[in-house]
Amino acid sequence: MSGAEKVFARRASGLVRGLSLVDALGVAIMNIGVSPSMFFMISVGLLIYPGGNLIIAAILGFLLGGISFPLVWGILGGSMPRSGGEYVYNSRILGPVIAVAESFGNAWAWILWITTLAPYVVNPGLTMLFGYFGLEHLNEAITSFWGLFLLSSLVNVIAFLLLAFGMKFYAKAQRVAMAIGLLGTVVCLLVLTFTTHDGFVASWNALAAKYGSLDYNGFLQAAKVYMEEGGAALPSTWNWPDTIGLMIAGSWLIIYSYAVAFIAGEVKRPDKTLLGGSFFACLIPTVLMIWCGIVLYQNVGYEFTVAASYVDGAGGGLEGYTFPWSTHFMGLAAVLTQNPIILGLFAISFIAFSVWFVAMSYLAFPRILFAWGMDRVGPKWFTDINHKTATPIKTMALLFVIGEILLVPFCLFEDFRLGFVVTTLEVVSVFGVTAISAVLFAHRKQVKNIWEASPYKNWKLFGIPVITLAGILNLIYLAILFYGFFFTIEGFKVWPYATFAAIWILGILWYFYWKKRNSTSGIDVSMAFEELPPD
Repeated sequence: MSGAEKVFARRASGLVRGLSLVDALGVAIMNIGVSPSMFFMISVGLLIYPGGNLIIAAILGFLLGGISFPLVWGILGGSMPRSGGEYVYNSRILGPVIAVAESFGNAWAWILWITTLAPYVVNPGLTMLFGYFGLEHLNEAITSFWGLFLLSSLVNVIAFLLLAFGMKFYAKAQRVAMAIGLLGTVVCLLVLTFTTHDGFVASWNALAAKYGSLDYNGFLQAAKVYMEEGGAALPSTWNWPDTIGLMIAGSWLIIYSYAVAFIAGEVKRPDKTLLGGSFFACLIPTVLMIWCGIVLYQNVGYEFTVAASYVDGAGGGLEGYTFPWSTHFMGLAAVLTQNPIILGLFAISFIAFSVWFVAMSYLAFPRILFAWGMDRVGPKWFTDINHKTATPIKTMALLFVIGEILLVPFCLFEDFRLGFVVTTLEVVSVFGVTAISAVLFAHRKQVKNIWEASPYKNWKLFGIPVITLAGILNLIYLAILFYGFFFTIEGFKVWPYATFAAIWILGILWYFYWKKRNSTSGIDVSMAFEELPPD
């Protein structure tokens, strides 16, 4: 057996190439989570940047990120079609030390997403559903520590099972969830579209009379005072600085399309599937967000949209507001209809996407560990694949245990800003490092053989490889995101960044440990990074 054959832990990955373009689109769009990410951009974004313009922010985000992200991740994935995410690309282009350290950080991020996003199913998901159906008295119980922990644990179990039965089962379930999620979002926007401003005001005032709540003008005035007490002002029109900030808050609609990278070894025609899936996964949420901004400003009213979103993002608590649901964009649509099927669809859309957020961790995390194992920078059992389901069940079980442990502190100290923290860490460690790989891919001697075999080697603009230009545009977008997340969003603590730095150091030590351990068996793991692992 030659040294090159011996260095990889397996002669074949054991993963099956059976996923289609629709499946890849589903992975990308479900990791974006359309209605939760729209909620995040509108309620959390306008809480922090009340003068932002939703429409312009969505367009800017797409022009900067919605083009560069699919190109960076699609071209890298199509050129190196192996499951494992950015570790595969970065290890070949930048070297194994950086790649292992960076992917250690990303593995940690996928763990944190379980603790951050499983509770989204409960709040706002179930609280929204209960509010629509007059069951809001149950919300106190489900948002208590035990209620939140037990229900989040149930979500964790469901997410585990979605992947445990194999990718064929997962792909079928994903198509159903994607259809429900998108349908709920579209129906919500249709409800907001087929009304008028006067019609919305009349519907709001009718419900206000029913619940003994503030009428339209009363809510607007009370919210204005509420914002002033919080150190903000209700704007009469938008401004550029807050619009740039709102673009940053809306980054979830773009950047998480990168999830297709983790299934690059399991899709048919990866050269087209990965690029197409990630591009349309960015385009669809952007179009829906632009549509949402138009109908909110036109039919709900600009100032009222900002006020309602601020109140929701701040956690509610506006004195005199007694509707049984909050004032997020789906709550505003609920003002216009009492149809139980439509109301249920709003909430189920949000819940379906939020459950899938957690399922994505069970797709990505085990494949990171699998890629380490294939290159012998981890134990061989990282590469174990269940022969019946073609699933890395052992590393999934590891993730489940870690996720359950870490759900405890999050449910005790729930804070939506943790999502901002995790994204900030990923912007630097995951997306930034990979964008640098994209810039260098066509120019590094170490990967000349891979670049020459790439189906994109002739893609050039002004004589410059498209992957290089895409990487530069991606870095510009990421620099804006980092500045916004790190410097302009309040509530950041030192501990997440110190923890992340420690994990990078651990990743470096991990690499050298396995390099040393394999050398005692006569295996030089550095040989693995001269070529791609077996398919």
